[in-house]
Amino acid sequence: MKRRRNPLGQFVIGMVMLAAGLYWFMSNVTVSTYFGFHIWGYRLGAGLVVVPFIAGIIWLFLNVDSMGAKILTAVGVVIILAAVISNIRFIFRATSLYVYLIMLILIFGGAALVGQVLFRWPKDEDEKRK
Repeated sequence: MKRRRNPLGQFVIGMVMLAAGLYWFMSNVTVSTYFGFHIWGYRLGAGLVVVPFIAGIIWLFLNVDSMGAKILTAVGVVIILAAVISNIRFIFRATSLYVYLIMLILIFGGAALVGQVLFRWPKDEDEKRK
């Protein structure tokens, strides 16, 4: 006699495992950044990164209808965002292998349980019909 599964219970247990593992993993990661930009080995400080944005804003106030001013302002915003994103550093704090393996088991085991409930074909109903 085959035992029936409880998909709701499996989903809830999987979500709890996944959430606990991700929380535990992310609490061991330190995120740091500095504002600036590296181009060909040279570091541009925060002031030089915002120069295109400032020039675009000045040009936009002088001539509102100018497409060049809008493009320069947009490029300035993209450069600022790229500078912030490219200088983010993620540092994983030292932990024991045992703790690291438990984190991975919680994350991937929980994801597997949730995925099994969400992406399983209704094979049980097909087998009953035959």
